[in-house]
Amino acid sequence: MTLSAQVVTEVVARAVDYAAAFSRETPVPGGVLAVVGPDGEIASAAWGLADLAAGVTMDVGHRFEIGSISKVVTAVLVHQLVDEGLINLDRPVVDVLPWLSFGTPDAAITPRHLLSHTAGLVLGADSIPDELAQVWSMRSLTRSGEPGERFHYSNLGYMTLGVLASAVTGEPLASLVSSRVLGPVGAGSALGAVTHADRASMAVGHWPLHDDRPWVPGDPVTAATWFEVASADGNVAASAAELGRFASWLLGDGSPVLSSASFDALVTPWAPGGEDVHTWGPTPSAESSRYGLGINVESIGGHHCVTHGGGMVGYATFLLADRDAGLGVVVLTNGSGEHPAAHVIARVVHRMLQDPEWGPPSASGVVRSDELDRSLLGTFADAAAAVPALTVALDDDGAVVVSSGDATGRLLRTWGSRFVTDHPDLRTYPLSPAPHTWRWGPRVLRGAPTTPRAVDPLLEAYVGHYRTWSPWFTNLRIVARDGGLALIAPVGVEAPGDDQDLVEVADGVFRIGLDPWLPERLVVGPLVDGVCISVVRDGCAYSRTPTP
Repeated sequence: MTLSAQVVTEVVARAVDYAAAFSRETPVPGGVLAVVGPDGEIASAAWGLADLAAGVTMDVGHRFEIGSISKVVTAVLVHQLVDEGLINLDRPVVDVLPWLSFGTPDAAITPRHLLSHTAGLVLGADSIPDELAQVWSMRSLTRSGEPGERFHYSNLGYMTLGVLASAVTGEPLASLVSSRVLGPVGAGSALGAVTHADRASMAVGHWPLHDDRPWVPGDPVTAATWFEVASADGNVAASAAELGRFASWLLGDGSPVLSSASFDALVTPWAPGGEDVHTWGPTPSAESSRYGLGINVESIGGHHCVTHGGGMVGYATFLLADRDAGLGVVVLTNGSGEHPAAHVIARVVHRMLQDPEWGPPSASGVVRSDELDRSLLGTFADAAAAVPALTVALDDDGAVVVSSGDATGRLLRTWGSRFVTDHPDLRTYPLSPAPHTWRWGPRVLRGAPTTPRAVDPLLEAYVGHYRTWSPWFTNLRIVARDGGLALIAPVGVEAPGDDQDLVEVADGVFRIGLDPWLPERLVVGPLVDGVCISVVRDGCAYSRTPTP
């Protein structure tokens, strides 16, 4: 693919209009996008506001927390240390960090497993801010499967790589990534850690004002909680130009930072799976997605592409480098990471670069008739509850609407399999579909109502709304439905994007999800007067709230 600078500039001008329209469908005040080649930036543009409260216009020079794209920077550092003989990809990490434990069951975890997210570690609950303390705390958590068996994304795994890099060099991670990676690729002004001193150079991060219900267009957005970040899974802050320099480096051969062998290991698929490809209605996707030793590797239109998203409290970012086309796209937004608008916008820009005549689909989040299984249209009721039935139908324009009681609302997309609605009586929970069935919180609404399975009375003690101080995943609800318990989180960077069944695997210990392989756990208790007052999710404690 060879495009002139003029064509790329025209594509960016069209794309930024789409980005602005798309942002209005998500809690994203603004952002910056840039297209780069191997020699650097070709075109960039900004849209929206850097600070909603102050009305500050977004500028291409604003910095953003790039979140998990920092993992790629960490991976490059690790490969560099492999080239220097300081790290062995296949030597157990505990040989170098003897105080470390990866939890139960024990296994010989290596840097290769950590780089590829195949160590069987939990995602991580961010219950404490320091990475060393978080890595230490893994000893009390569950681990799953044999190393290398499955891809399961883990922030804790990359925190461990950061601790390992610091241990073998004797230097802090921030200085390592700045001097060894960011500087040599031409992004030396990017930040190796997010500190208070740098806050003025950054766009203000934002999130929904209400964190206990799904966000829908029109809901208020406010400045997100600010805190310093220095851990290897999300330590870098950068402008579009700075991140663009890193993307340009990914389009090349790895020089002057890595050997050709290490660079190939970085950008070649290794794990059996990879990151989810977020789409929005008919927006572009990928034919395959598998993680390499440090970055996600995709086939898009037959092209070898490397990608990574970043979700932080108040920020969402995405990097896509099409190595066959010699073009990279970076998108930085100041909306919270559970709404990966940057992911969708970057894919739209890439598709426009593949075909400059292609026009992106509507940015609207309203679900259309061709996006919904026909078994989900009709009237649905809960045989166990004397509450209004739910009717799901099409309006005159082919949009899906939901009615219950005297009100009607639109059915709106989310990033997972769930939907949300602006129906005033259905705002607390998302709507989760199954054939001929809708689930909404504790309710199971079927086209042909049947008698639901009874819930064990002992489980009822755990039903409730729980909160923690951690901004990553602030609150969750446990509901009883169809004979069991489910965990539902409306928002949260590290929150699941779908309802999660809770499966009791020991007395008071529940696996989060039906898949027996999954390592995430919820521990319930203690009980006071027959009511659970707190739960612990992978080490992060939540207490019961008085709100429903």
